Amino acid sequence: MTINPFKHFLKEAYLTETAATKSVMADDKGKLHELLLAKYLHPDKELPAHHRSMSENEEHAGTPQQVHDRLQKKVGEEAYNEIDAAAKGTADALKKHLEKEGHISKGVQIGDVHWTSNADRPGAPGDHEKTTGVKDVNSNADLILTLKDKTGKITGYHGVSAKFGTNKEPNYRNPGVDSLEKMAGLESGTIEDRHAKYKVDTMGIDKVKSEKKRLDTLVDTGRKLSKKEQTLHKNLKVFSDAHDKSKDKQAFLDQAERRAAMAEESGRISRGIAAKKISEGMSKKSDPELRQIIRNNVSAKTVIPHTVAHSHIDDETGKSDPIIKNSEDIADNHLDKFEGLHIAQKEGAAVTIKGYHKETKKLTNVATFGLKSQSGPHKGVNATLTLK
Repeated sequence: MTINPFKHFLKEAYLTETAATKSVMADDKGKLHELLLAKYLHPDKELPAHHRSMSENEEHAGTPQQVHDRLQKKVGEEAYNEIDAAAKGTADALKKHLEKEGHISKGVQIGDVHWTSNADRPGAPGDHEKTTGVKDVNSNADLILTLKDKTGKITGYHGVSAKFGTNKEPNYRNPGVDSLEKMAGLESGTIEDRHAKYKVDTMGIDKVKSEKKRLDTLVDTGRKLSKKEQTLHKNLKVFSDAHDKSKDKQAFLDQAERRAAMAEESGRISRGIAAKKISEGMSKKSDPELRQIIRNNVSAKTVIPHTVAHSHIDDETGKSDPIIKNSEDIADNHLDKFEGLHIAQKEGAAVTIKGYHKETKKLTNVATFGLKSQSGPHKGVNATLTLK
């Protein structure tokens, strides 16, 4: 039998086809997607306005143009083109959705777009308040659309959460340590104290001494430390005192170095410990309380209308299928399918809410809080929340 080499080539090519964005870091493609989505929503097809130039990730700091150019170079042409095409398709789908829902029309259009990744906080204005003039601590909109009539008068605002990824259900929120402790009914600082211990172990004595001195000085000058700083300060003092009192200081430092070398493993362990603490706290919650926790994180009430615009990516082809949902409807549309919500037995670095599907009667995952490190194993913990 004769084998057709061309057919064989096509088969191999098909089997090895994969999205160019697959190897790109999630934070990078997500941030680039936000900027390009804003561009295609903007009436002049330009990058969004912004209020800030800082970010914990240095590659995401700067003006929208600077961040765009930096990430465009980093991800490469093929991945950039995939993200660009996805953003354009999702922008078109979002505009049709907004028109269908009555937010835009022939008389009211998108007049401007702001990049608003820095959320409002109770004690400080974020990008939402700076854009709309109204504080909204529940809003996690990546973009805010300014709606204007034909005369250019502002008629309203609309928040947009931009999502990009291969999972049909995206990550809806990233609750931090304080939020995790509060929803679990834990004493404030329960989780942070564990991470502060690991962080101090990785510093080395010189850094411990200098950080302790810095915080000592702040206290001496009357500055009130944040909860996070207070926890770190306490653990710095414990480490420093133990070092100074140890008979064999080199052995003490060697032990600290060994702990530092195990940073990734200890980070995994600490996330597991945090998950266990949160699971224990949330296990006391009733079905209605767990439902409200999910609503607060997925469909929190916001001052302005809020829409989730998700570029759902095919992992093999890189092509996008836009999924557009009103944020306020997402949680209840999902929760209506389940009954008997409860916390599952701890599963690694995750807290899982399970329930019985009303139609199949099968025990099913309803929502998952996945714990992750912030920019490294010992820089604190926050969570992702997915409905699955």
